[in-house]
Amino acid sequence: MNSPRLTSGALCRSRRSLTSATGLFALLPLRPAAGWRAPRPKPQPPSAKLLSASLQQLVSTFNKNAEAIQSMTLKLELTAKVGDKKYPRINAFLLTQKPSSIRLWGTFTLVGRLFDMASDGTHFELSLPTRNQLIEGQNNVIPAVTANPLEKLRPQVRLNALLSNPIAPDLHVALDPSETAAEYDVLVLQSGPGQVDHLLRRITFSRYDLMPHSQVIYDGDGVHSTRASYSNFTERQGIPIPTDITIERPVEGYTLRLQVASDGIAINKPSTAPHPFQLDTPPGSTVIKLSSAPPPPGVVAGVLN
Repeated sequence: MNSPRLTSGALCRSRRSLTSATGLFALLPLRPAAGWRAPRPKPQPPSAKLLSASLQQLVSTFNKNAEAIQSMTLKLELTAKVGDKKYPRINAFLLTQKPSSIRLWGTFTLVGRLFDMASDGTHFELSLPTRNQLIEGQNNVIPAVTANPLEKLRPQVRLNALLSNPIAPDLHVALDPSETAAEYDVLVLQSGPGQVDHLLRRITFSRYDLMPHSQVIYDGDGVHSTRASYSNFTERQGIPIPTDITIERPVEGYTLRLQVASDGIAINKPSTAPHPFQLDTPPGSTVIKLSSAPPPPGVVAGVLN
């Protein structure tokens, strides 16, 4: 499927699981995913009043809230689903700091810490204590074929899906004329050659509260995208924070659900640790470096010991 392209005049202007994400959940039993659904905005009664906002107002408010978040710490429950298989929920902590640092670690009852992942935006490290492994790689090196879709998971997918990334001022924005009456669809476009604009993001605002309840982020390769949905907003420092976030990667075939604890949100309170986005090699761990260049099509990324 090709990346959506719009003419500017048409609108108003990671065999074995040694790659990054499998270790996160591979030691846990699978169970059917019956009854698990992505969060969606709560249904509104027919009499609920629709709110109105201009394109400028939507973009201005979205950017104001996104720019106000410089760092964030979230205590949450993390669930992963691959196809019709759902992994047990684990407890996790998520740390972010602009411009592009992220750290996520998860624990499971009777097992302890399952994984610890950190990234500076370009490189990532993944510690798997139960396997005595430390995996290092680049965020943009993703195997084309894996035994488990979660092996394709990279930290920046989660970071980009959070509502802390403003719309850059050099990008074009437009309202999708095909939107429904209860929604505003804001298209974020980048100018390309031949007066063709490329669609980078689609942000959907509910007209019941003018909150961004879903977002599609296109990778730019014409194939991959991230679909995120947001619900159960709460305010911190005047900033609306969704406490139920679903992140779906349709091509890779996996879905993550982040359910944030209401008492586990800290905004703009940076970690006091010396290097919170760097991992120390645990004693006795084997360091595994993923290949530094993307593999040929259809070939799993190599691993260098």
